[in-house]
Amino acid sequence: MLPAVKSNDMKKLEYEDLSEKVYKNLKDMILKSELAPGEKLVQEELSVRLGVSRTPLLSAFAKLEKELLVELVPRRGAFVRQCSNAELRQCYDIRMRLETLGAREAADAVRKTGASVAPLGIALKAQAEALATGNQEAIKGADYDFHIAVVRLGGNDFLYRMLSAFNIVLISNLRGLLKPAEKSLAEHRILVQAISSGDSDRAEALMLAHLLESRSALEGAGPERREA
Repeated sequence: MLPAVKSNDMKKLEYEDLSEKVYKNLKDMILKSELAPGEKLVQEELSVRLGVSRTPLLSAFAKLEKELLVELVPRRGAFVRQCSNAELRQCYDIRMRLETLGAREAADAVRKTGASVAPLGIALKAQAEALATGNQEAIKGADYDFHIAVVRLGGNDFLYRMLSAFNIVLISNLRGLLKPAEKSLAEHRILVQAISSGDSDRAEALMLAHLLESRSALEGAGPERREA
């Protein structure tokens, strides 16, 4: 028979569960731009909005800081992290190295194991539907889903976890996509063709070109950022 759960242990579990819910809610609000880059996270307002005390909020702030989505400024409070152009370029530098590997491995998986590209087709359809609505948040979300689908197709779980856990793709697009959404969709379709044919070299090259163009949009821009 399992030992009975003590009341103190139960309270701890309830607190940890609440903290996780607050963390997920805040993260979603940031990624959907309901909380804008540079915006101060006012504890009193968020406590009322989320119906929680300050304790789980502070726990969520700490976790989001580790994920580079929140910045804690001594004596000033917590702010939604606002990346400089230099930091965004660094995000794209990382993406160009990791996602090109993901594209190559996706094509390898198709050629070597017959892996289905159906998830990529689903992602393309969702992106086209988001584009038709003109909803920028939906477009960003669909773009993210496509890039993650490519990596997952390759079967490299460590690569997938690195890209998703550290929000690298999401952070690079917090300001919005750096190229027209129509052009991005067209490039995604060509990339899927290369992956579907198992052409690893072409898939890798296409992903690199796709990301490099977005990074180039940041070239020449200074490292300015709005002060929190």
